[in-house]
Amino acid sequence: MNLPIRTLVVDDEPLAREGVIALLAQDPDIEVIGNCADGQSAVNMIRAQHPDLVFLDVQMPKRNGFEVLAELKPAERPVIVFVTAYDQYAIQAFDHCAVDYLLKPFRDARFAAALARAKGEVRKLRVVGLGETMEQLLGYVKEMVRTGTVPAISAPPPAAGVEPADRVVLKTGSDLHFIKTSDIIWVESQADFVKVHTTGAAQLVRETLQNLEQRVDPAKFLRIHRSSLVNLDHVKKVTPALYGDYVVLMSDDTKLRLSRKNRGKLKQLIARLSAAGEPN
Repeated sequence: MNLPIRTLVVDDEPLAREGVIALLAQDPDIEVIGNCADGQSAVNMIRAQHPDLVFLDVQMPKRNGFEVLAELKPAERPVIVFVTAYDQYAIQAFDHCAVDYLLKPFRDARFAAALARAKGEVRKLRVVGLGETMEQLLGYVKEMVRTGTVPAISAPPPAAGVEPADRVVLKTGSDLHFIKTSDIIWVESQADFVKVHTTGAAQLVRETLQNLEQRVDPAKFLRIHRSSLVNLDHVKKVTPALYGDYVVLMSDDTKLRLSRKNRGKLKQLIARLSAAGEPN
């Protein structure tokens, strides 16, 4: 029999706390051990109760959600699901560290998906122990405190031994799309937007190509042009074209140009594709 997942709910809005608690009560694997309304109380309860999982608001009195985590020692930090009405505070924290986050108002199905992901993480950590990913969040918080803004391009790289995230968050309008990086075929820059071509539908996102490039695994993605980023796993072939240029054929049959000015990129592309094709 699995041990119950001891869960704490932190939100300064009483109705929001009650709503999360009511949803958690429907899951037999969850034991709600308490709730609180401000960041300092959250720190105290986490240290006293040692929850496995915390649903944590971002904007709260006394300490915000990020400051709560910064106050805790690595061994004290539980699995975190951010709950916030302010996506600008949470998206990049999620990309680097958080298990998931919920953007208010959320649907029951979205909550269930976040809870399932968090439960899986708790069970994994019970076996392997807490990794260094929460240390990345501290670096993120320190940078945010230092600059007074949410870092974008300057977000810290993964710590040694930590694998890059296998998914990214793409915001289109008010919707958030959680995309596996393995499903991304290629990305093109379109002025202040990027168009992310995936094995499913393409997504037009207000973001820079440079920023997105830093959020994916550099061993899997290569910038072959100032406006094109490709997933090497989706490159079908590279063929010569006129005037010393090359054509890169992707798995969706898109043909991308690699100019002779980027011969260095061609060498990188061939080297990486060759390495990927070698037997282990």
